[in-house]
Amino acid sequence: MEPVYVKERFWMVAIFGTAVCLLNIIENTFLLFMLFKKKSYRSSHMLYLALLAFFDVWMAVAYIPLMSLNLFVDYYKSVFLLRAWFAYMLPMFTISHIAMTASSFLMVAASLERYVITCHPTKTRWLSRNRVWIAAFAIFLGVACKFSLLFEMDIRYLPECYDTMGEYQLDLSPLALHEVYSYWKSLFRTIVTILIPFFLLAFINVRIVLVLSKSEFKFLHSTKLSEAKRKSAVRNATRTLVFIVFTYLLSNVLNVIIILWEYIDKKMLTHQFQTFYMFAVDVVSLSTIVFGALRLPIYVICQANLRKEFFAQLKKIITLNSYSGYLSSPTKNMTVEDMDIDRRTPEPCEAGERQYPLLLSLGTVLIVESDQKNDSSKTCTVIRKNSVHRSNGGFTDMSEKVQIV
Repeated sequence: MEPVYVKERFWMVAIFGTAVCLLNIIENTFLLFMLFKKKSYRSSHMLYLALLAFFDVWMAVAYIPLMSLNLFVDYYKSVFLLRAWFAYMLPMFTISHIAMTASSFLMVAASLERYVITCHPTKTRWLSRNRVWIAAFAIFLGVACKFSLLFEMDIRYLPECYDTMGEYQLDLSPLALHEVYSYWKSLFRTIVTILIPFFLLAFINVRIVLVLSKSEFKFLHSTKLSEAKRKSAVRNATRTLVFIVFTYLLSNVLNVIIILWEYIDKKMLTHQFQTFYMFAVDVVSLSTIVFGALRLPIYVICQANLRKEFFAQLKKIITLNSYSGYLSSPTKNMTVEDMDIDRRTPEPCEAGERQYPLLLSLGTVLIVESDQKNDSSKTCTVIRKNSVHRSNGGFTDMSEKVQIV
């Protein structure tokens, strides 16, 4: 059958969708470079955001040949484009679904980490130490759940329809028609990769928002400046993820409705509401790309450190100048959010005291030469900031000898 509403879908999917994809690719490639460039980002919760940007690029790249070119085929009735589309359709389709599934699992992992940091800040040690393995496991789940898509369809060539739009026919493979595999395909995979992440992300982020709203008073009345900065950094990072997950939920709510409707009454959906079903499938695919292009603006608005990094990198690209100046340093524009705030929670020691990370316990130091001319131990004197303390009503110098290595 000749497809209907080709012109309307052509302008929505092929023209508008392609333009959004190009913007998505540019933004997320830039974001990927910006996040992976800094070690402090790679070793913090930003790792999840960097991986999301990577898969967003893949989804945008796959959208153009899969969806846009498909509408070009129908609009221009080109047999040449039809043959090209069937040549790469199966692997490209599989890659795009792996990227979407891995992204949803990465959001679940990042949301669980944000929930623990927000609600139980003293229990983040294990999550921060194993963040790389958790992210790798989320990607592995995406691959494991969707790689079999490559073997679920058969492309049949019809020689009697040579040089027409019916030259190829797409059918389900014997594997997809197998009774046991059909349960995996239609029940387990749909529930695990779409329904569970959707409702789990909705529940977790509602809990995070409630906790953030309750702690607003404590944050505003923080007595210590350092504590206020730490809370601000945590809240900004948490709000960023909440906005990202909200856009994901918004882009997938129609998909969830369609899936549930298919289980309830698929015949009614595909026959009585055929037009709605056709456009809904296009909107689901398009919304994934649109909300993927919104990630960079969300990061820039919600996090000051990423905003500074974004404008600094953008300035370098525009001016084509990588020189930062003689007096510049890597820590010049560093904010409290540049450091991994998840590792700044004091850890209990054996004696029951709190042990803070080394980075926060060090102060400014002044190193001077030893004043002993005949000193053969090769030592120098280190005078630390705040190194004088009260003793017997007075102050004594607490300088110490440090072995030269």
